Amino acid sequence: MRMGLTSDEISNQTILFKIDEQLIVAMKSSEEHAQEVHCSRERSRAAYNIIEEYLIPFVEQENYQMSHKCKLHPGNDIFRDQEEHKIHVDVNEWRCGYCKKSFRAEKFLDQHFDNRHYNLLNVSEGNCLAELCGALHCDHVINSVVPKSKCNPAAAARNRHLCESLADSCFPVHQGPSAGRLHELFLRQFCDAHTCSGRIKPFSRGGKRNEKGHTDSKAHLKTESKEKTILIGHGRGFIYMAIGTI
Repeated sequence: MRMGLTSDEISNQTILFKIDEQLIVAMKSSEEHAQEVHCSRERSRAAYNIIEEYLIPFVEQENYQMSHKCKLHPGNDIFRDQEEHKIHVDVNEWRCGYCKKSFRAEKFLDQHFDNRHYNLLNVSEGNCLAELCGALHCDHVINSVVPKSKCNPAAAARNRHLCESLADSCFPVHQGPSAGRLHELFLRQFCDAHTCSGRIKPFSRGGKRNEKGHTDSKAHLKTESKEKTILIGHGRGFIYMAIGTI
């Protein structure tokens, strides 16, 4: 009867034990990393809804294809797959589309996603839509009934710079007339309101639906394309110019 293990058997078991230990450490590390998602779900949802409401109708009207490198692209949302697996059954019932578990409120379903389905997040680099909230006026939507705080000129300037950089990267004017019109519209729709004057409101070009249920995008794009500089007269060495819509 054998009373012990050979040196080879001991060596093999030691190797297996180390492999198992490494696997456990790797799994724990991966799990901890997956849960450390520093991106606000609420603000990402607000940014996505703003893009869908106040930008995508105009993009579709132009038959323009946004590059996936554009941060405004609907696919660049870390929470998108989870959001599309929400089933709103009734006022007080939300259901998980993955495992069919039900919850009394959307916030509890969000917590369920964070705890049980975090592995389904799109964690590729640069896809936190919440980071665009400054440019897209998320606070205007989220806090629509809350008194506004005093405007910070420095913050307004930063948000305007971010907004203009999104217009430049997503709708490069050198790509043609459609990109040029959308670039101009994005500046008017989102960027112009980044000022402390209070005279210009966000989303000035309208949203997805008007009172009759039709999109406003077609009319606004036509208006943008018809803005021209018109020569109206000259005299005494001066040329008189006027900006008008024809």
